[in-house]
Amino acid sequence: MNIKIASIFAAAVFLAVSAASCGNEPEDSSAPDLPILATESAETTEAASEEATEAVTEDKTKTEKTTEAATQEESKEDENISDTEGNDSDLSSEPEPDPEPQPDPEPIPDPEPQNISFGFESLHNDASGVIAALGDPIDVTSAPACFANGADSKIYSYDGITIECYVLDGIENICCITITSSSYSTSAGVTVGSSQADVEAAYGAGEAAGTYTIYYNGSSELDVKYDNGIVAELVFYTEV
Repeated sequence: MNIKIASIFAAAVFLAVSAASCGNEPEDSSAPDLPILATESAETTEAASEEATEAVTEDKTKTEKTTEAATQEESKEDENISDTEGNDSDLSSEPEPDPEPQPDPEPIPDPEPQNISFGFESLHNDASGVIAALGDPIDVTSAPACFANGADSKIYSYDGITIECYVLDGIENICCITITSSSYSTSAGVTVGSSQADVEAAYGAGEAAGTYTIYYNGSSELDVKYDNGIVAELVFYTEV
C-alpha cells in the first residue's frame, strides 16, 4: 500500500514537472537580441561617422585658420617690405643738405723777429742772411743805377725796419738800415725808446745835426733821432 502510494506520488511529480517544462518552455534568447545588436551597431557606426566628420571638419577649420594666418603674415611682411622700400625711396630722393661753409683759416702771421741787432759791421755785407732772418717783407722796391758806382738799388721794407741794398755783381750789399721799432737794436743795446743818456753811454756825445745826433765810424755813420730826449729812430748809413 505504501509502495503504491509512493509510486503514484512519484508519477504525479514527474507529470507536473513535464507539464511545467512543456507549457513554459523558455524562448530562444538569441532571436530577440539580434535586432537590438543591429540597432546598437548602426548607432555606433553613425556616432563614429559623426565623430570622424566632426574631426575632419575641425581639421579643415584649423587648416583654413592656419592658412589664413600665414596669408595675413605674408601680407604684413609684404607691407613692411613695401614701406621700407618706400622709406628708402623717400630717403634717397631727399636732397643732401649743403655742407656748412667753413671759414677761411686765418693766416698765421710771421713771428716778429726779436733780439736782432745791427751795427757798423752790418754795412757793406751780403744782405741775404739778414733778409732770411727777417722773413717775408711787406714790400720790395728796386731802382736801376741809383748809386754813384752804377749799382742798382733794392729796398726791403718790414714793420719797424727797412734794409736798403746796392746790387753789385749780383750780390745785394747792405748800405742803409733804418730802425723805427723797439724790436730791433744796435749791437751796443740801444733801441727805439732808449734815452739819450743810454746812447751817450754807448757811443759818446755825438755830433748834433738838426734833429739828429751823428756818430761816425770811418765812412759809415749812426744817425740817432730824438723825441724829447728819447730815441725815435736809428739809421746806419754808408756811402756807396
